[in-house]
Amino acid sequence: MIDIHSHLLPFVDDGVDNFDQSIDIIKSLFRQGVNHIFITPHYYKARNYLSTINENKKIFNELQKKVDDLDIDVNLYLANEIYFDKNTLRNIEDNLVLPLNGQYYLIEFSVNESLYNITEAIYNMVAKGYKPIIAHLERYCNISKIDDIRVLKKIGALIQVNAHTLLGQGSFCNKRHIKKLLKHDLVDFIASDTHRFHENRFIKSYKFVEKKYSKEQADKLFNNQIIFKD
Repeated sequence: MIDIHSHLLPFVDDGVDNFDQSIDIIKSLFRQGVNHIFITPHYYKARNYLSTINENKKIFNELQKKVDDLDIDVNLYLANEIYFDKNTLRNIEDNLVLPLNGQYYLIEFSVNESLYNITEAIYNMVAKGYKPIIAHLERYCNISKIDDIRVLKKIGALIQVNAHTLLGQGSFCNKRHIKKLLKHDLVDFIASDTHRFHENRFIKSYKFVEKKYSKEQADKLFNNQIIFKD
């Protein structure tokens, strides 16, 4: 399986505090069947999460060495979760942030961002040839209507939701929203968005989708190979 959203790089954002925590979570995800993990530290000016690519790579390489030394058979990838603002397109062009792969960028917005601004952001990214993945879409108050999300997908957005929200570990409304999205086949990825150790969230959410919907849908959402086909 593939986890496209995690905060396992210590010292750079609100994720793990140290390498030991990173390793514990990586081991846990691997035990649950995850063999591809995208590590996506925040790039978020308002919260002063602005570590450079070189700074992130240095920490990432140290983490990779620890994983190799422990012989954990998991593939790690370094990217960013990018908070969208007026400078985002320029930051991408100036190589200040990393895609998941190729032209796939994990993008987050203010939870209160307007539908108009989110739609405009997605349109402008796609016009530049980028492939935006909206992180934890269930959080955004102003894009809860199914028809609005269909429009976002039609213009080129991909949709990621969080595993723990699907399990009800958060707002009931958010869980209900995810279930509605799944019913209408509007989700592309379910990811952990893990910041701390939580045993078996990933496999529990996989089994939830498998039981309530189908194994085919669970495999698609937790092992979406499109991320490697750019």
